[in-house]
Parts: sequence; structure tokens; C-alpha cells
Amino acid sequence: MSVLIEGALVLGETGFSAASVLVEGNRIAAVVPAAEAGHLAARERVDGRGTWLIPGLIDAHAHGYATLLRGTENAMQLELWALYTVLYGRAYDERAIRAAVLLGAAERIRAGITGWVDHTPMVPLAEAALAAHEASGLRVGYAAFLHDLSDYDLMHLDLPPALAALAGGPPKLDVETYAARFGDVVGMARAGSGRVRVLLGPNAPQRCSPGAWGLWRRLRDRHGVSVHTHLMETAAQAKVGDRFEGGLIAEMARQSLLDPTLSVAHGIWLSPGERELLARHGVTIAHNPASNLMLGSGILPYADSRAAGVGLALGTDSANTGGRHDLFEAMRLAMMLPRIATTDHTAWPRGRAVVDMATRGGAAVLGHPDLGRIAPGCLADLVLIRHDGAATLAMIPDENALVQHASADAVEAVMVDGRFVLRDRRILAFDEAAVLAEARDVIGELRERTAHRVPEIAAAIPAIAARLFG
Repeated sequence: MSVLIEGALVLGETGFSAASVLVEGNRIAAVVPAAEAGHLAARERVDGRGTWLIPGLIDAHAHGYATLLRGTENAMQLELWALYTVLYGRAYDERAIRAAVLLGAAERIRAGITGWVDHTPMVPLAEAALAAHEASGLRVGYAAFLHDLSDYDLMHLDLPPALAALAGGPPKLDVETYAARFGDVVGMARAGSGRVRVLLGPNAPQRCSPGAWGLWRRLRDRHGVSVHTHLMETAAQAKVGDRFEGGLIAEMARQSLLDPTLSVAHGIWLSPGERELLARHGVTIAHNPASNLMLGSGILPYADSRAAGVGLALGTDSANTGGRHDLFEAMRLAMMLPRIATTDHTAWPRGRAVVDMATRGGAAVLGHPDLGRIAPGCLADLVLIRHDGAATLAMIPDENALVQHASADAVEAVMVDGRFVLRDRRILAFDEAAVLAEARDVIGELRERTAHRVPEIAAAIPAIAARLFG
């Protein structure tokens, strides 16, 4: 199959220019100035006039299960909010995880997101999740949790007995069983379309014992997979890291856990030396500005991170913390928030830097060097965005205009792996109406399974908050 997208403003190395892009199979075959496209032959020609053509946006950190939890509690710090999301998560079954994945896929496709990382605690539901990801048409890094320690134990916080039983602790880690299971999941994914990859997904390094760290190294190296984890999301987590000589990041370096295959979500509470250590090892930080604000976790020091040389990507996190899976919103926040930290406008991110975070940075997290650029040989994950609408018509239609004014409403078409998954704003990858109907039913079931336990958490929260933050 070949497709020629003609006359769009195509994002290249030096900005946007009028060009035509030829896609053959699942890769970009040619990029030529718009006036020189007449000699290119294609089975299908697409009129790109009036649109920006950009690489697919990549949501570099999210939790797929949470799309069914919109509207639940998110007005408290992570350490308190987590009690609610664990309650809901324990009620999931295969039907629920499939509905959650596909509901999130519909939202992402409409927002121009072609790939994402599903950092998931739903390890026993891997088969159902992988099948749903294949059905979604999207490119996915499926990162199943690994952990065997609890933040509450690390913070020396005893939960009330009823609440401790409700939330439960991390699963008892049987190293050999986990290793065998992980190998099976890797095999399942590699037998599929190639769009879905398995990543190792340690919940967070401080939540892993030395035995779990050893398993982390072993599985990473045995299966040749990338690794994705949370890191230094809150001030409380930073204090937990102090138990290691020189801090948690120094200990990770000593344990050979830092390398270019590693990406870390948040990275807010890093010291200057820790940022430099991550940069030296080629680690990428997935910045989640909306959820960081919603949970009051803090603001990523953007200028310091860039000055240290750390690679940056963008994520949307959980639907029940960060809100919409919308990288246009994340890009705007990533552009604006650093302006609070410094009056030096030369340190503020410009549009191109932010777009690169949402494309090339995400490609690094997924372990795909052939994503994030529109150039011959790259995978054909592409998004057409109207720049001639009431909200996007700009005097200078550059990357700054794209970040400041584009939205999901302007997304015209989305291509993943050379195939359109959205065309004329209609999802082609799956039956969106059926997904919405199924999700409505499953949300009702989850609410019924959990509603009687929510008051127990609410009653215990004031005492826990007083001990943690009082």
C-alpha cells in the first residue's frame, strides 16, 4: 500500500515547509517539496493543504486502566490518592482492562497520539491487555509493574488495620515465577503485529528490594527490553531515597540500573547532581505536568534538566490524576510552567523543544529511534492537524503556533504504521460506539464493587494526612 500526502506544512529539521510525503508500507519513502511531488506515484493521494503534518505524538507515561476512573478522587497528594486507586484497581477483571485500554485508545487517537507507554499494575491481566492493545491500532510500550516493597512501610506509616487489609501490600515476589511469566508476555507481544512491545516496568526503584533490582537487571538483559519506572515524584519519595549512601540515584548507578534503555516518570525532586547522573547514563525523564499539578507533587525544573543534558519526553499519567490524555494540553503546560521559575526568557522552552519532547522524546522512551521524525526510512506514524480553522489560523504557522493553539479538535487524520486509524475525524481502527457502550457498563460494575469501601478510606485519610504532612 502506498499513500501520498500532498501539500501539507511538514515538520522537518528546520521547521515547517510545504512538502509532500510518500508512505510505502509502514515507512516513509520520500519527502519532497510540494512543487516537486508530481513524479511520485501512489495508490492513494491525500490532500494535505491547510494542515500541519507532524510525527505522531507519543504519550510517554500513562496507566491504561485508569480511563474507567474519571471523576473519582484526585484532590489530595499522591500518597493519599493512591489508596483510592488501589481499591478500584483490585476490582478489575479481563473485561474491565479491555474496556479501559480501548476507551483510552479512542481518546488518544482523536488527540493525535500514535504511541504510548502503558505502565500497568494489572500484571495478571496481561493477555487481555495485550489483545486490547493490538486491537487499538496504536503503538504501545506495555510495561508491567515489578515491586515488592510498600511506600507506607518505607515511610514507617502504619495504616489502620481495615485500611491495610483493603489496600493490601505489594505482591510477594517469587523471582522465578515472575521471570517465567515475563518471558511469556514478551513472547506474546513479539508474536503480534510488532506495534506492541513489552517493557520492564518497575513501579519505582525504592519499591524494589535488592532481589527485585537483581531481577530488573536480569530480565532487561535477557530479553533486550527497555525499562520504565516512576522516580522522585513527590517530596516524601525523595526523603525515602535518603536511606541510600549518596541517595537513591547514586545507588541505582552502583546497581547498574542506569542506562539509555531506562526512562523515568516525573523526576521532580532530583538534586542537580542526580540530574547530571541521569544525563550521563542517557536516561530520559517523562514529564507529566498536568498530574504533577493535580496532585500537588511539584513542578519539574525544566531549565535545570535541560542544562544537565537530560532527555525529556511528555506524558499524561492517569486519567484519575492528570485528566485528559491530551498531549496538546501537556505541551502547553510544558511550555508555560518554566516561565514561573525564572525571569530569564532565554531559558524558557520554545515550541520546537516542546514538540520534540512529545515526539522524539517519546520515541526514545519506546525504544524506537525510527520514530519521531518525518524522513525517509522512518516509521509512518503521522498526524494531520488543520491550521486553517478558527482556533489555529496563525500569522506565523510555526511550532509555537502549533503548541499554543492546536488541540484534539483540529486533528484531521492519524496514521500508525502506514495505516490510517483516524480519517476525516472518524476512528477506523475499531468500533468506537461499541467501546463506549462497553465502557459504560463496566464503569457501573466497578462502582458497584467498590462503593461500600470508599467511606473507609475517606474516614482514615485525615489521620494519615496529619502523620505524613502535618
